[in-house]
Amino acid sequence: MAEKMERTKYQNVYQRVSATRRNPRDMKPDACIYITYRHEGKKIWEKIGWKSEGITAQLAFQIRADRMRSILNGEPISKGDKPIINSGNLDNQDSAPRGCLTFGEAWQIYAEKWLPNLAFSNYEAGRFNNHIAPTFSHMRLDEIKPLDLENHKLALAKKGLGPGSIKLILSEIRRVYKKMAEWELYDGRIPTAGIKMPKVDNARIRYLTPQEAEKLLSALKKRSFVWWCISFISLYTGLRLAEILSLTWSDLDLSACVIHIRDAKGGTRMAHIPDEVKNIFLEIIPGKPSSLIFPARGKNYRSTHTSKSFSNIVKDLGFNTDITDDRQKVVFHSLRHTFASWLAISGVPIYTISKLLGHASLEMTKRYAHLCPEASQEALKKMSGYVQAAISNGPVNRESEPVALHNKQ
Repeated sequence: MAEKMERTKYQNVYQRVSATRRNPRDMKPDACIYITYRHEGKKIWEKIGWKSEGITAQLAFQIRADRMRSILNGEPISKGDKPIINSGNLDNQDSAPRGCLTFGEAWQIYAEKWLPNLAFSNYEAGRFNNHIAPTFSHMRLDEIKPLDLENHKLALAKKGLGPGSIKLILSEIRRVYKKMAEWELYDGRIPTAGIKMPKVDNARIRYLTPQEAEKLLSALKKRSFVWWCISFISLYTGLRLAEILSLTWSDLDLSACVIHIRDAKGGTRMAHIPDEVKNIFLEIIPGKPSSLIFPARGKNYRSTHTSKSFSNIVKDLGFNTDITDDRQKVVFHSLRHTFASWLAISGVPIYTISKLLGHASLEMTKRYAHLCPEASQEALKKMSGYVQAAISNGPVNRESEPVALHNKQ
C-alpha cells in the first residue's frame, strides 16, 4: 500500500504516515514530517524528520518560518540548524521567538494564497510595497502594536496621503492578520482592533443636469462610439463601470429587458434596461455567449481607469473648471450618481433606488433622500397639520413668547 502525503493543520507542513515503521513510544504508525516552500523559482520539499525523533508539525512550521525569513533577507538557507520551540528561556531576550512570522513573511503567504482571488490584486501589492513593507516587513506579527499603527497613520498623512488612502492601507494590514488567523498561522492580537480608522467622506455630491448629460453624450458619440455606449448604459441603468466592462453576452436577456450582473459589490442582481439601452445592445454585433460585450484589443478594459476620451471631453466641456473638491468633480462614477439623483427627484422611493443601484444597505442610499421633493413636502404638510391642531387647542401668547426667546442668551 502506497504511503500518502497528508496535510497538517499548519500551512505548507505535511506528514507521510509509514506503513511499516512504528513509533516505539506508543507503537502507533510513525510519521515523517515535511515542509514545502519556493526558493529561486523552484518548489522545495524538505524532510524535517520523524515523529519518533521528537519532530512535530508545529516544530516543522517554525523551521519553515526560518527558511522563509532567510529567503526574504537574501541569506543562505541552513538546513542543519533546527530551531527549538520558544520556552521563554532564550539567552537573548531581544531576539525573535522562532516560529512567529514577520509581516513580510505573512504577506508572502497572503499574496500567494489570497491575492489571486482579488480583482485588483496589483493595487494591494502596490500598497504593500510602497506604504507597508518599508515600515513593517521586518517586524514580527506579535511585535506590531496599535501605537505603531497610529504613528504610521501620522507618517502617511505627512506624506500627503488622504484619509481614504490611509484607510485602504490599514485595512490591508488588517486583512493580512485575519487571514493568518483563519489559516491558524497566527493566534495573537490583531493591532488594527486598537486604532480608529480614518473617517472618509467621499460620497459624490455633483450630478449632471439633463442639459449637461446631453452635451457629454453628444461629444462622446463624436469621439468614441464605444465609450458613448458605455456611458449611456451607466447613465440610464446606474451600473458601475466595472459591472459594464465585465458583462458578457450571456448576461443579457433582451426579451425580458434585464441584465444579469454577477458577483457585483452588493451581490448578484438584475438590472432593468429601458428601450434606449436595449437598442444600443441591438446595434452591436453579438459575440459568443462567454465573450465580453466591450473587449479592448482582446483584453479587458481596466475597470478603474476611464478612457482618455471621457476625461478629455469632461475637460473640454469645463465641467471641472476651478473645482477643488473631488466630490464635486465630474468623473465616470458621476453617471451612476446622476441616475440615482434623477430617480430621487422624480419621486422614486429610496428603497427602490437602493435595489436598482445594488447597494448592500439602505444607509448607502440615504444620501439621495434630500432630492425627494414630494416626500419632503408631504412630511411638511403632515407637520403643518399637527401644528394647526396644537394651535386650535389653545391660544399662543404672541407678546410674551418672542421676548422669552430673545432673553435666552
